[in-house]
Amino acid sequence: MKKIVTGGFLSLTGTIWVLAVVLFAANNPVSGWSTPPGRLLTTVHEYGLTAFLVIAAAMTLAGIALMLIGCFGKEK
Repeated sequence: MKKIVTGGFLSLTGTIWVLAVVLFAANNPVSGWSTPPGRLLTTVHEYGLTAFLVIAAAMTLAGIALMLIGCFGKEK
């Protein structure tokens, strides 16, 4: 049960961080970008938010993994 609650808070926090970075980048777009990374990722990189986006995505994935382990793991 502890893993499920911890994973829930971790994934919720990560999701909120990802949403904050994406909303900031969407509201402050750059004027020039190249096609492969796209306008949103170019904006994230130009403002120096790449590390925050990666950490937030990792937190979200780690939280989901913890919840899955807590749900399907064997209880002692």
